[in-house]
Formats: sequence, C-alpha cells, structure tokens
Amino acid sequence: MSIKANIVRSLSDVAVRSPFRGAAEKLLTVAGHSFPTSRTVHSFGRHFGSKLMDYEGASFERIVSLASGGQMYCGADGQIALLNLMHYFTGTLTGQAEDERTIVSLLNHLVQKGDVFFDVGANFGFYSCYVSPLCGKLGSIHAFEANPRLIPILSRSINLNRTQTNLQLNAVAVGRQSNTYLPFFGTDRIGCSSLHRHQWIDQDSPVLVPVTTIDDYVRESHITRIDVMKIDIEGAELEAFEGMSETFRLCPPGVIFCELIPMNVSGRAETSPAPSAMAEFLHKKGYELFRIVEAKGRFGLRNVPISSIDDGSNATNVVFALPDIKRRRPEVFFS
Repeated sequence: MSIKANIVRSLSDVAVRSPFRGAAEKLLTVAGHSFPTSRTVHSFGRHFGSKLMDYEGASFERIVSLASGGQMYCGADGQIALLNLMHYFTGTLTGQAEDERTIVSLLNHLVQKGDVFFDVGANFGFYSCYVSPLCGKLGSIHAFEANPRLIPILSRSINLNRTQTNLQLNAVAVGRQSNTYLPFFGTDRIGCSSLHRHQWIDQDSPVLVPVTTIDDYVRESHITRIDVMKIDIEGAELEAFEGMSETFRLCPPGVIFCELIPMNVSGRAETSPAPSAMAEFLHKKGYELFRIVEAKGRFGLRNVPISSIDDGSNATNVVFALPDIKRRRPEVFFS
C-alpha cells in the first residue's frame, strides 16, 4: 500500500471514531458530488465508507441522492453496500473500468417526461433510479434483474422512487423463450453474473432463474412504446433481442444502450454469441451503430460501421438508434 493510501486509511479511521464523524461524512459527500471523478475523493470514499460500515455494523444504511433527483438504498447486504457507497459519495456512477457518466449525460438529453424506459440487467438499480425523475409520473420504468441476491436491495431502491414515476420490478432473466428456467452463474459477482459460463465467475454453483421474453412482457403489460432501453446482461443480449421480434415490429425501442463483451476479452464464454452477430441482427431491424465520444466539451454519439463491433479487449458501451431519433435529437449526434 502506498504512503498516500496509508494516510487516507489512517485519516478515515480517525474520522469515523471521532465525535465529528457526521460532519466528516457530510463533507466527503459534498466533495464527491462536486468532484465525482477525483481520485482523492474515491480513495477517501472507499476507506471512510468501509470504516463507517464496520463501525455501524448491521445497522448501517444510507439513502443515495443521485444528480437527477432519483434515490437508491444502500445497506443491508454488506458486499452490495460497499459497491454502492461510491454512488452515495459522488451522486453518480463513476470509478468503473469505463466511466458510465457518459451514458448518464446522454440519458439526460434522450429521456423526457412521459417516456418508457426498459432497464434489462438492472443490477442494484442505478439506471432505473436515475431515470425515474426524468420519466416522471406520466412515464414508466420496467426493470429486469435475474440475480436473486440483488432483488431485496433493488426492490427497496425502486420503492424510494415510486412517488416520481411508475416502476415495475421483474425478478427474471430476459431471453429468447418464456416460461422456462435457466442456470444462472456467479450470483456473488455483483454486476458480472450471467447465463453464460464466463471464466471470471463461479461456474460450479448456478441457481435456476425464471426467463421471460420482452415480447411476452410487452404484450401482457399492454405496452405500446419503448423510448429507451439499457441492456447489460453479460453476453446474453442477442438471446434477449431474439425474444423481441414482435416488439421490434410494433414498438421498437428508439435507442438501445448496450454493453458489449468483445470476442477477444479473456475468459469470455464460448457459448456467448459474438457481438457482431447481435449488431447484424439489430442492423437488419433498422438500427445504426454509434460509439459514445467526447467532443466540443460534451458527450455525444458518432456513427461507426457495424464491422467495428468486435474491436477492443475490454467491455464497452455502444448505442443502437433508429434513424428518426437522429432527426429528433440532433444535438446528441456528432457528424
């Protein structure tokens, strides 16, 4: 551990044990919301937060206030709470391998009051909760999460936002066939669990989870539009899209945010369809592929060829959009 890390850890330990613990926590939260990408803030957040959880024990819980006005629950499950603490201190989603504040910035422009948002692979609810006030009471959010360990925390977070919009939690996996059960791997790898046997997750103790298709869900829920979809299900995205044939015909999502695991990512399961197959599938449905880029001091979307989809050695976020979105939201797109 570096000298700086030792200093941060020592100061955090002193702050948590002092009578000024509450003031230190408030100061760190204000600093985090003001400077969400600061490495110093992240370091103090991790160390101070960990010490705070140890100090309060089973009684530890906090409410995360997101930059959009949405809220999330933090507590009850120590492992999840530790991951969630950076949301608490910064008010956004940062510190990841890929800084997903880029997606947040785009959602602020793309989601409007009354919109319908699908969150496929909701994890512990950041995007559902963030988008909640953007959709408003006239809109709705439909969250899908297969990992049973996440459901109690996700449920509490969603309940915090019910006064702002209509949220529906679905404790199911999304796939190509409904009314089935499939093995689900790595329930303890929060954010990395999957229907596929990737080498970075526990392959020996899967749990069976129920599966639905988007088509069946849309039909049974009488949904007539999907404005924005975010899908991140660790390499099972193509199966989900194959279960959306009717949805693509009747009410296709205008914009799809999707995390890709390129073929050359180490440890990727061979059973997981290639991202290029997914991109070709969506291309035939009329979607164009866009990369998220920064230019002119802001984040936006730049059109790239479908053939570039398997580039890279790390998971990356891309966007698929229908042509009419580019006409209606030109400020989001770069030439």
